Amino acid sequence: MLMTLVDDLVVVALVCLIFGIGAYLSKKSSSSESFFNANHALPWSLCVGTLMASWYNGAGIMGTVGYVCTMGFAAFFLWSIGCHAVRFPLALWVAPRISVKAKGTIPELLRLNYGKFTSIMGAVVLVITCLSISEIACIGYIGEAGWNADKVLAAVIVVGISIALTCLSGLMGVAITDMIFFAMMVCCVCAVFPQMFFEVGGIHGFHAALDTVDPAMMTPLGGIPVPQAIILILLCINIYKDPTFYQRFAAAKSPKTGKRAMLTCFSIFMSFDLVIMMTGIVIRVLDPSLSSQPEVEYIRQVVMHLPVGVRGVFIVGVAGAIISTLDSYYLCGGEIIANDIIYMLRGDKRLSDRNSILVTRISAVVFGIIGLATAFRFDRVYDAFLFIASLSMTLLFVPMIAALMYDGRKTNVAGLASMIVGAASWIFFGYFLPIDIDGYVIDPVLIGLPLSLIAFVIGNRFGVDLTEKRKEDLLAKGTPAEEMVNEDRTLSEEYKKEIRIEWFGMDGALVLLYILLGCFYGYGIINQVEWIIGYGAPVIAMGIVIGVFAKYLTEVASVMNGKNR
Repeated sequence: MLMTLVDDLVVVALVCLIFGIGAYLSKKSSSSESFFNANHALPWSLCVGTLMASWYNGAGIMGTVGYVCTMGFAAFFLWSIGCHAVRFPLALWVAPRISVKAKGTIPELLRLNYGKFTSIMGAVVLVITCLSISEIACIGYIGEAGWNADKVLAAVIVVGISIALTCLSGLMGVAITDMIFFAMMVCCVCAVFPQMFFEVGGIHGFHAALDTVDPAMMTPLGGIPVPQAIILILLCINIYKDPTFYQRFAAAKSPKTGKRAMLTCFSIFMSFDLVIMMTGIVIRVLDPSLSSQPEVEYIRQVVMHLPVGVRGVFIVGVAGAIISTLDSYYLCGGEIIANDIIYMLRGDKRLSDRNSILVTRISAVVFGIIGLATAFRFDRVYDAFLFIASLSMTLLFVPMIAALMYDGRKTNVAGLASMIVGAASWIFFGYFLPIDIDGYVIDPVLIGLPLSLIAFVIGNRFGVDLTEKRKEDLLAKGTPAEEMVNEDRTLSEEYKKEIRIEWFGMDGALVLLYILLGCFYGYGIINQVEWIIGYGAPVIAMGIVIGVFAKYLTEVASVMNGKNR
């Protein structure tokens, strides 16, 4: 057992601190608006923290380590750079529109554009997504590595903590604790990485150990089969329909706040990705035959290199990243059930704030039970994530992006046809007629997504354009122009100013920083410049996070006291 009594006491103390914050905020989350959307008052630092913690979850850390053990350098050049590059439109164009067009949940947006039936269908898919089974699998491996504990027991304990935090304080509590969890995890991982990296000889040591075992791993593009690379990058745009990210953007103080928080995250993403991925290769160097579970070995190696006491901080940080994801999804899933599914099934009659919060809390418990029953049925953590992501993306991506980004004709038939064809093709090509290319089974999302788009285009020729119908109804009622602006904020000058991209301002600077870091790290890997990888990446990642955390400390008090609205 690697954890000592001192480490255990640190874990208990930090958990008590987190619960203390949750208990304090529970007194301020009596309304559904504060419980689900934090009164739309999240400042930049809290948005950065909660976006980062939701992204760097168990699958994002331990699942990445497990995959990189076989992918090598290609994981960075194809997966990391590729996946974040396709997300820039999310930050620059989609995120600012979310806080205006999506008032909190994805089903609301589907309802406005495609009608009730499509909205209910989408809501059910999102609830399945919110089970977060890959995160529960990760926490089991942490318990196994740190305490030699039964992984199911460890998962039960952490799921219980996640449910409790969800039930206590809602989104504001999640956002405030997210930054604490994420800062602890990044600082511990980055602090220990140089020692682990240089102990095995750095990049030169990688080549010496793996050139004869798996030489493709040591090339920028050779460690990932082309179909798998396409799948991984394609599924990275799954975030475009992720309910927790929509919730974060909708809860930001302004569209510009959400946009710049996401742009800031990209540079942290790339730097921390490199640290995590190089650590995955270190694990492969230490165990070339992969005789042990890479995810478990990762936790063991990091804990072994940390001093007593700090080990507890690391475990809480990693477990906290998983808790952050679980309570985020449980909160989102509960909100969808209470405020979307039940609302529509009751004939558009809303539950009271008290009952809405109660349904969310009950839903969180049910999500936890279902997740525990299914989490350990996959060989790899990331396999569980990819299964859920593939299903939800095939159904939701096309109608969601059309609703957000396309202001032209969108009919109820288009949305419904897109989702039905997406679901049917995912099931058919996933279970009845899987397509195999050179021994690699093609994920059904590659087939279902274009078919879903075709169905949307064809379906859009039929049915009712609900957006246009709403405008006609307003005009028929003689609604004054200023009220039209309030009804559809996309018409307002303030909205246009908020979503404008400042290429020669802060927006452009954050994009440029990401590009420069990509070139810097890529040069270091290709030319085997050890200090760039061993010291540059962890120092930059930790430096940005510490800077954001310092800003967080100046804003969190006013946020907790409700003075930041």
